[in-house]
Amino acid sequence: MRSLVLLFSLIAISVAGWAQADSVKTRVILIGDAGALIKGQASVLESVRRNIKLDKKTVVVFLGDNLYDAGLPHETYSRYSDIKAALDSQINLVKGTPAKAYMIPGNHDWSNGGAEGYEAVRRQQVYVDQYGGNNVEFYPKEGCPGPVEVELGDDVVLVMMDSQWWIHQNDKPGVESDCEYKTEDEVISELEDILNRNYKKLVILATHHPFKSNGPHGGYFTWKQHIFPFTEMRENLYIPLPIIGSAYPIARSVFGTPQDIKHPAYTNMINRVMDAVKIHPHVIMVHGHEHALQLIKDSSYNYIISGSGCKTSRLSPGRKAEFTARSLGFVTLDVLKNKNVRANFYTVDKTSADSFKLAYSNRIVDYSKLPAIVAADTVKVVKYVYKDFVKAPASSQYKKVTGVQRLFNGNNYRKEWSTPVNLKVFNVNTEKGGFKIEGVGGGKQTRSLKLIDKQGKEWSLRTIDKDPSAAIPQNFRQSFANNIVQDLISAAHPYAPLAIPILAETTNILVSAPEFFYVPDDPSLGYYKPLFANKICMLERKDPDEGQDSKSSFKLFNKMLEDNDHTVDQEAVLRARLLDMLIADWDRHFDQWRWATRDTGQGKLYIPIPRDRDQAFFYSDGLILKYMSKGRIPFLKGLQYRMSDINLLNTVSKDFDRMFLNNLDEGAWDRVA
Repeated sequence: MRSLVLLFSLIAISVAGWAQADSVKTRVILIGDAGALIKGQASVLESVRRNIKLDKKTVVVFLGDNLYDAGLPHETYSRYSDIKAALDSQINLVKGTPAKAYMIPGNHDWSNGGAEGYEAVRRQQVYVDQYGGNNVEFYPKEGCPGPVEVELGDDVVLVMMDSQWWIHQNDKPGVESDCEYKTEDEVISELEDILNRNYKKLVILATHHPFKSNGPHGGYFTWKQHIFPFTEMRENLYIPLPIIGSAYPIARSVFGTPQDIKHPAYTNMINRVMDAVKIHPHVIMVHGHEHALQLIKDSSYNYIISGSGCKTSRLSPGRKAEFTARSLGFVTLDVLKNKNVRANFYTVDKTSADSFKLAYSNRIVDYSKLPAIVAADTVKVVKYVYKDFVKAPASSQYKKVTGVQRLFNGNNYRKEWSTPVNLKVFNVNTEKGGFKIEGVGGGKQTRSLKLIDKQGKEWSLRTIDKDPSAAIPQNFRQSFANNIVQDLISAAHPYAPLAIPILAETTNILVSAPEFFYVPDDPSLGYYKPLFANKICMLERKDPDEGQDSKSSFKLFNKMLEDNDHTVDQEAVLRARLLDMLIADWDRHFDQWRWATRDTGQGKLYIPIPRDRDQAFFYSDGLILKYMSKGRIPFLKGLQYRMSDINLLNTVSKDFDRMFLNNLDEGAWDRVA
């Protein structure tokens, strides 16, 4: 009888294992820091080869530090063959199999952050692309920061970024490079676009450097490092230096090296990327760098560190860690057909690939449903009846304030915000012939709905009232600061964009013609209904130039760098900028413009299209903005009969002006003015 029970148990376990394997839609294997062989062997890679099926639904992601200690040297280097052997072992893991592999760089691939890092990482990329065949790709290419987007099926997206680019202190691609995204702002803008257009999918964001860690790069040190600090350089170098030895671990814990989370450049990268990530409900962050296995869950996000491809380092078990292991190993993410994700952590002994062990397994994400959206800051319709038009205010939250608030924050445009006006009701199924909803977009303070009409033209439906909480540091979002900033939104005129087309037409400036609507509680808005229902929104076409696709400023940079035949109509830019000054629109950075194309027969001429007129006619009579405009943010003086200093109004746009108003003489200025 006992034998029969055992037999049935074995059958049940086998069936369960088969069922689980059969339910896997995509398997992602995460291997980091595999850049050296251990006694001539790649134990972790061999363990993967023996135990994980490398079929067409399997993707391997190498998470950087693919070669120790200084990346791939030049072919003339005496130990070239020995060093590249570790890189070959990673390429050969999937070569000849149906599986795909992607490789991102780490700090050691950039010559450990050294002066020759840029050349080293490009050398490695060329080698991998040449010998990886159709199985292995190295991203991002040419030392560029990324992000690079790769679809892993119909509902999973892998996004790869070069985190060393952010913190590298030596030569790296910049504004003059051929990279598609050359600055931090461009990188974050593209990352936001990727996350917005894949809002309903699972996103796996891969960087070498972790955003959270319980290892030494996260500031974890033991008594051993305080008393025997030289063990950091060599494990058995036990030279006691009590008290004096504490200087190094304390400095790293507080200030950090460029490779530590505490370092300002590293912290800046984390903050900027995470601000972008927070617009998406289902993102898994995956990293290497720390020589350990970690699963950290903070808020609704999972941070996976799989950096023990050939080395191990100390590790703290605490601080929001679901699992930690100081062991060689790797991680797999099983994306299941029911849209759940299971994380499996496998450990391997240094000496033998046969020591393969499943140390931890758990379901970490269910992306089958999007999180509920809480409706907020809606407006009430005055005598609302569902017909073509309704009467409603732009917002009701700026009307009832105390006298003290008016003194400090100002009267501003509170009357304009709170006065009910007649508005056409927006019907997504019939307006402009009917729209198809593509997803959400928008910046830190507004939300927009991306729409496509019957002709394939892109439109955006954007909320008028703003929520500034995302632009405020996390620690201040529940404080009085958030209330003050929210109330100061009343210094912007709610209907300012409506006045611009008439002004622009008289000066031959190409602009979109926005329309204002009341968006009802319409079931056709589906999942996005709580974001837009019962709100005043502005509908605007992306490309006002009929039959032409406009370009962003970032894309225009690339075109101008590629070929001198791509030029800008600077007199048209000057006309647009003078209109900005006339209406006191201080918020005119690069992303506030698009560019129409004209073929001159000798090249391409680009015409500016100013957009996003939220700050036109900006004005506040409150003490706060009057005080702030005299100090660090003088451009907030706003609309005045006589501008005291036009240069101060143009503070935000100075870089834009230097780029696109650098080829006009005094005669051109007089003529256009």
